[in-house]
Amino acid sequence: MEKEERDLPWWKKEGLIVAGGWHPLTGRIRSGGQPEDLEEQYEWEYTEQHISRLKELGITLLVGQFDRGLGETDQAEDQERAKKQAQLCHQYGIHHGCYLANTVYFESMLKDHPECEDWVVKTYDGRFVHYGGEQSWRWVACFNSPGWRSRMKKEIKKAVLEVKTDLLHFDNLGVWPEPDSCHCHYCQEAFRRFLQKKYPDTASQKKRFGFTGFDTFRAPNFYLRFIQPWDLERFQSPLLQEWLLFRCWTVTDYIREMSQYARSLNPKIAIDCNGQSIRGVNQALLHGTDHVRQTYWVDIVWEENPDFRQEDDPRRIYPVTHKFRGMNLFRRLGKPVITSYHDEETLAFNLTFSGHPGINTLWGYAEPGKKPLNQPQEGVTELLNFYRRHLLLYTTAQPAAKTAVWRSRLSLAFVSTWTHLSACVLEQILFHHRWPFSIIEDDQLTAKNLQCYKLLILPDCEFISDAQIEIITDFVKNGGSLLFTERTGEYNCLGRKRTDFAFRHLLEEQACFSSSELTETTSFDSHRQSKVIFRSGQLVFAAYEKGRVVYLPSLQYVHPPGTFHSHYNVHYNGIDSRYWKEPYNVSEVLEAIQWLWKDEPDFQIFAFQEVRVDFLQWDDGFLGLSLLRCGPLSEAVRIPLAVKSEHQPQQGICLTPENVEGISLSWKKKSARCWETILPEIYRHGLIRWKPVSGNNS
Repeated sequence: MEKEERDLPWWKKEGLIVAGGWHPLTGRIRSGGQPEDLEEQYEWEYTEQHISRLKELGITLLVGQFDRGLGETDQAEDQERAKKQAQLCHQYGIHHGCYLANTVYFESMLKDHPECEDWVVKTYDGRFVHYGGEQSWRWVACFNSPGWRSRMKKEIKKAVLEVKTDLLHFDNLGVWPEPDSCHCHYCQEAFRRFLQKKYPDTASQKKRFGFTGFDTFRAPNFYLRFIQPWDLERFQSPLLQEWLLFRCWTVTDYIREMSQYARSLNPKIAIDCNGQSIRGVNQALLHGTDHVRQTYWVDIVWEENPDFRQEDDPRRIYPVTHKFRGMNLFRRLGKPVITSYHDEETLAFNLTFSGHPGINTLWGYAEPGKKPLNQPQEGVTELLNFYRRHLLLYTTAQPAAKTAVWRSRLSLAFVSTWTHLSACVLEQILFHHRWPFSIIEDDQLTAKNLQCYKLLILPDCEFISDAQIEIITDFVKNGGSLLFTERTGEYNCLGRKRTDFAFRHLLEEQACFSSSELTETTSFDSHRQSKVIFRSGQLVFAAYEKGRVVYLPSLQYVHPPGTFHSHYNVHYNGIDSRYWKEPYNVSEVLEAIQWLWKDEPDFQIFAFQEVRVDFLQWDDGFLGLSLLRCGPLSEAVRIPLAVKSEHQPQQGICLTPENVEGISLSWKKKSARCWETILPEIYRHGLIRWKPVSGNNS
């Protein structure tokens, strides 16, 4: 264990207990509304008193200002402050991070670099794009500009070699929403190269675009005559589809180059990014986000999820839980998530689903001033102490879920609402009913990776390639179970509508039946319209070789797309938290999952609707749960738990902040492969571990 701990990166050995302060003095002055003693408060952030206070609070990482996109002359003083701050952090055993910009304070930058107009976004009609709000002095950088990339490498070199920082923070890693995307000559040339590489021969070019050659192609503009870009429900034009994918490629290629360069200077440098987590909106359209391919190049993901909306509906989600999707995806990828917390409940959520505390807003965020002098909120100290005591159980935990929900990359990029709605609602059902699952994306949809799962769920995945159909078919053939919904497989990867139902072979090989009539069979439309017609319109169950398949033609959503105005990036609608309510036919979904599972659940928690859990495993052979009780609480409760094990589980223990040493669990046999216990009193949060025993180990 000691050797394993030595091999861990520092953020796993020490945890991510984070403090901030990444807005430089100029940025604070220009934003306005600052206190009279702004300069005094700012200077305090670079004093030994501040850093020693962070050490008292148990902070392990301070992310400070370094590069805000000013010219070298104007930000030299602040970069010297960053160097001093990093030295103080290291003196007190705290890791230091440097903020890196994606905007240009052009009034400052033009003084040192008159050529900086070549580094920034220029729209279809030649406009410069500003950051937003009142910040008209900030131009947005173009990630395809060689000048901008060269400039950023110089800043990275200073941060790594001169400041000797431990982490680089790439904030707002993304391109700007339409109609403000970049159409400069660098982007135009890069787009043509992108198309040429993807469609290298005349046959593929003609099939995709109707004729050959890309020399005359230009990036599409979104000043559309009949519709605004934020009102486009789906993208059918091959050019627009490829443009969305190119935007994702641009961001990926940028963080790849910056990451590789930084690690050439210091292989141990940590890198994080902000903007890559899952949100209920078409992120390919808004910011060129590709969650998996972009975070491949970083170590840590920053989460500022905007999905939650207040509402009075009694079916609303617990507000604390709205960030769980990103944490779910990145835990499977081994990437910790940093996000904020403001009380005991939000801290407990972060510990439960990310395994790291994150950043306490009470102690400051981008502009902390003297807020670290504040006393922690009620319950926070106890939770942080508990976390430190069992730190490696949090940071080395891995997902144990055997159900995967595939978020199809093309479907989520080319369809702006319905696919997002289906994914969000199905994930919410699983989350609410404590059915463990992992979100996967295209790069994880491989034969090898699917060996980790027993059940694969496809939520309205309209765009599926032939290769992906083959992988899924083999998964079922070898004993896996498949649930797919709505318009799944209606289009191929080129956006062509299929002439035959994509998974017809899985449903017609053996007798199929609906949920209400076991003798009912399916019939298929003979007019090549890619639809399956069922006499009842209900679920269809089928056996295929060693596996099982269920097709759910519809989810009866409480709120269809367009019910609310979400206002992502001002104009764009999406699937915010108000849409995530269980559909009226939720019982059909649960019935399908139970039939597909073919076995005892890995665990069950009875009653207590406020409980949310993550199902975990560790390298020492233990399984376990990280548990959260949501909402206002009045007292601790005892929670019944059943787990799957052929023989009585060993070394069961329940760890809570109230019982940091843990309480041993006693087990009672419920059935041949199921054992029950009662978890001792749990108030807000707990860690439960047990060792299952198979027949070979008895």
